[in-house]
Amino acid sequence: MESLLKLRSSGMKFLTKPKDATDLVLLVAAAACAIIPFDISQLVLAIAGALACLLLQFMQSKHTNQKSAKKQTSPKVVQGTARYVPKHRQNNGADMTKPSTPSRPMVARVTPQPDVRKPSNVPILPPTFTATDWDQQIAELLVQISPTVDDDKIVGRLAGRIKQAIQASIPEVEVVGFASGSLARNKAFGVAVPEVDIVANIDPAVLMKRVNSPAVLQRRMGHASSVDVHKLRKSAIRVCTECLVSSGGFKFRRSAFRGEEPKVTLLAPASFGLSNDAIPIDFSVNASSPLHNAALLTECGQIEPRARALILIVKRWSKDRGICHAAKGHLSPYVWGILSIFFLQVGQGDQPFLPKLAEFKMASGLMKKPQSTSTPRTWTAATNSDKTVGTLFKEFIHFYNKQFNWQTEAVSIRAGSRQKPAVGLPLHIIVHENGTSTEVGPSIEDPFDDSKNLGTATHSASLQRLREELARADELNTQSASLETLLEPWAPPETPEQISE
Repeated sequence: MESLLKLRSSGMKFLTKPKDATDLVLLVAAAACAIIPFDISQLVLAIAGALACLLLQFMQSKHTNQKSAKKQTSPKVVQGTARYVPKHRQNNGADMTKPSTPSRPMVARVTPQPDVRKPSNVPILPPTFTATDWDQQIAELLVQISPTVDDDKIVGRLAGRIKQAIQASIPEVEVVGFASGSLARNKAFGVAVPEVDIVANIDPAVLMKRVNSPAVLQRRMGHASSVDVHKLRKSAIRVCTECLVSSGGFKFRRSAFRGEEPKVTLLAPASFGLSNDAIPIDFSVNASSPLHNAALLTECGQIEPRARALILIVKRWSKDRGICHAAKGHLSPYVWGILSIFFLQVGQGDQPFLPKLAEFKMASGLMKKPQSTSTPRTWTAATNSDKTVGTLFKEFIHFYNKQFNWQTEAVSIRAGSRQKPAVGLPLHIIVHENGTSTEVGPSIEDPFDDSKNLGTATHSASLQRLREELARADELNTQSASLETLLEPWAPPETPEQISE
């Protein structure tokens, strides 16, 4: 027994930190003393026991290492990052019963990806006009880009086709469509900024039942008040998109889930027989912006036809010049329409072309916090102004380039006057790429919810592009440049490699 203790003591000492050859000699001697008293059968049993002990320790160590590696390589969830969701998990997504913290970012820390020029077999050409006079060119362009009765019929048929495809999964769905431009002239950045919005309207309670499995739904029963509406919309869009692509014949192009109203961009192929070319559409669920956009455009045309014409021209200019793609941090076409309305309210001195939103007969009813109906009517139509749409467009560019202060003033068609941002409107602070300098971004009040700032999508690069395009257009207008030059489609600058080629 004493010899075994000596062997254990010497072995541990040598294995932990051997100092010299003496330790090795002692270890060998102790082993010899321990082995001599045993016969062959006892030695075999001892060796077998030692090997079994070593094997057991090795297996335990391997299992522990696997568990540790699994914890280290588990996927991390990054908020706001697009990800692929397998089909078999689309109905069993993230738990939507957890109350979400209202996300209204005050500071934008965005590292935008630079636009890269890509070669194209079919380059986008600038529009051409038969007329040479500025106002005549504007009138010619309006004929080309204004939605027609035939466009409305095509959108109606698209809405019907989409409803039919979705009803297999959600029978209660109702689908509406809106055309904000001519479908025949949808060339420049057509897929990036579609002229057609299709909205599926579904009761949230129905969505809870239709887009979740029975097991998931059972866990969420009793938590209807805490359902995350934004996640519910995204889950519904995934389900609907699967129906539209797999059985409806539509082609998927991209998703945009970071915004307040998630959506996907789809293509209705020419094989549908609705048009000679594929028709890009933005599809969303329970979105309100397309309805608001259509309501404002329609009523502006009823109040003042030049107002509707200006909105269409401004949207076409922002689209051709690449500053209305919301996914890139630019102002959306809907927001450009709001800028146009605000200009017509405040940019014409004592004779505004449009009243405050509260005096709109139809659109005022969509306001989240409608103003008092007892407010006296203060607006009268401008009867002595003979300004053309072309002149108004030039003044619109000059107003936002030179007169309007983007950092201290707010765009509010509710107020209909130039003023500082309201107390309830969150400011948008943009952090520049150096990480230290900041500036106040655009303050654009949502006409139908005055607690939302529609300018929060902008970042330092998109704001710089906005200023560049306003300055470019204002300079071209002072030089009496043609409309064709002004609307020349924008393209990213060439890289040094492309220039050398």
